[in-house]
Amino acid sequence: MRCESVLLVLWLAAAVAVAAPLPAVKSVAVRDGRLLVNDRPFFPVGIYHVGHWHKALPEAAARGFNVAQTYGSTPESLRQDIDDACAAGLYAAVALNGQCENPALVERLVLACRDAPGLLVWSLEDEPNIRLPEPKDKPHAERPFRLPPEKLQPIHDLIHRLDPVHPVWLNLAHGFAADHAAYRDCADIHSNDIYPVPEVALPAVAAYGDALAKGVPDKLRWLAIQMAPVRPQMGDKDRDPNPVEARCMSYMALVHGAAGLWYYAFNERPGGKWRASESAPARWAQWGDLTAELHSLAPLLTTPEPRQAATVELLAGPASGPWRYPPLHVGLRQGPDSLLMIAVNGLAEPVKARLALPMKLQAEAAVRFENRTVRLAGGTLEDSFEPYAVHVYEIPLAK
Repeated sequence: MRCESVLLVLWLAAAVAVAAPLPAVKSVAVRDGRLLVNDRPFFPVGIYHVGHWHKALPEAAARGFNVAQTYGSTPESLRQDIDDACAAGLYAAVALNGQCENPALVERLVLACRDAPGLLVWSLEDEPNIRLPEPKDKPHAERPFRLPPEKLQPIHDLIHRLDPVHPVWLNLAHGFAADHAAYRDCADIHSNDIYPVPEVALPAVAAYGDALAKGVPDKLRWLAIQMAPVRPQMGDKDRDPNPVEARCMSYMALVHGAAGLWYYAFNERPGGKWRASESAPARWAQWGDLTAELHSLAPLLTTPEPRQAATVELLAGPASGPWRYPPLHVGLRQGPDSLLMIAVNGLAEPVKARLALPMKLQAEAAVRFENRTVRLAGGTLEDSFEPYAVHVYEIPLAK
């Protein structure tokens, strides 16, 4: 059985490619820092909130997303959302928001959906570590969790007992390593959401990724990144990330340990449009470019990071950036025949750098998605970076 998608979505008066069908999920495993679906590495490019109730699932699939967070408060509605996502060409990360304090309901939901061919993972209560407002005399970080680990741990155990096939995912807020450590055993996959635009410098994404790695170094880690306006209190100053910012945040998350990416998709401004396709159609159209990049890199993104790191020498530009990070964020992935180097400028101003790589490589690198190459001398290359620029170098290994 296969999840089939036979769709023709008209967008801005142009045809959009039909999403490819995904194989039915028979097994899911977290192993060696990767998510394996049917024993094959899978890189999730996820989107939420979408669902059958506003017909956005086919649009999300046509834009290149391969997983959607799905919803439902009854066994029937939850299963419908999973099956609708599957029919559109998307796997489902099933959200149990608002239900994790009711084990009897969770049991009914799991039993009704565990055999769904599109089910990828179970998602526990979103942001359970948000602090309670009391006691007000304590600092925010010291106040009690909204839904503490001791309440989520039995739900994790219940799901695994009823459904040993599908992992459990937990998304937290705030970017505190200690919070992830506290919830460590409540999930097989941890993530944090980070929505900086327009108030916070983009390297906040790096800080949240590093906090995840510190808090749960032995867990598979994802990051949930901003895709839509999230600060209605800012009025007209609130906005969604532009394509350059979205790409910068995405690749910065990869450099800082994310093994999968999620995008918070929809506008919550009072009186605003619900779907990203309605609130910002021109930018929504460009998300297909970013998802296509990520899918093309997936074979290397799902390979281990080498123990060696690139050495960065700044040739022009500021010596440091926000959140106490250097201007460039650089990460490596090594495949059987080539090395992938991702270099991200986290600054709103240009920089130039010399990058030295600690392995034997050929003398020319392809700069993916830019239709150019750069030369290497002794494993070293020089390049310039515009504000928030990302350069993705694929370098063949020396024979």
